[in-house]
Amino acid sequence: MDPTLIDRLWLLLAAVGGAVIPVALSDSSRGRAAVRVICGTALAVFLAPAVGKRYLSDSDPELQAAVAILIGCFGLNLTMIVQGVIGAYAEKTTQRVLGRFLRGIGK
Repeated sequence: MDPTLIDRLWLLLAAVGGAVIPVALSDSSRGRAAVRVICGTALAVFLAPAVGKRYLSDSDPELQAAVAILIGCFGLNLTMIVQGVIGAYAEKTTQRVLGRFLRGIGK
């Protein structure tokens, strides 16, 4: 069997395992749990190789699988935090820009 294929299957298994961990520890419904597992797996499958290439270029597949587990486990929570920060910053910036613009029109 091709070693690259084995590495990719190893990464997929790690991504699924990492995505299942937070679902197993929570009391969410089956539908919500399925969505969290699918999204966590997708996040880990697509993000772990990019992190590996950028920061762990000469690492073993086991280390890349560990990164995939961590991304699968914590990636969705981190994504929600970043979205909240970006949303709050964007809202404040929009209010400031529109406030300046609308004050100039009313004069």
